[in-house]
Amino acid sequence: MSPSQTAESTTSSSTGFDDAVNAFSDALDHYVKGDPGPVLAVLSRREDVTLCNPVGAPRRGPMDVDQAAAEGATHLSGGSVRGFEEISRYATADLGYVVRIERTQARVDGSAEVMPLALRVTLIFRREGDGWKLAHRHADPITSPRPIQTTIEQPT
Repeated sequence: MSPSQTAESTTSSSTGFDDAVNAFSDALDHYVKGDPGPVLAVLSRREDVTLCNPVGAPRRGPMDVDQAAAEGATHLSGGSVRGFEEISRYATADLGYVVRIERTQARVDGSAEVMPLALRVTLIFRREGDGWKLAHRHADPITSPRPIQTTIEQPT
């Protein structure tokens, strides 16, 4: 066991948390090809499921989250996962999270060229019944330092 890993996180990892993270990672490969189905399959169906994707407002509830996730996939095609840069991972018996940079590539909005994409992502999974589901995903394009002025809200 590594110094940063606790007995609690080791136990829960062996009961499916790592499998759930891997299932989402595999589903992401379909997503960047324009197929949201496998991602939708790992999402929680509870009313408090949330999605903060990089191109839309935060969404809550299975119907709104499914709609936003499916709409996002319509902008992507011909993609693949390039890799994950994991920052942190922790799990208890019923809840776990991963913070990482997701590096993918895809054609965006029908472009002829495949473009590299990078997102800073937080994934929160929870045990639901006998498995794990994704209860929250937050993704944004901030993967390197930026000036504080970039956070100033612009008038609409």
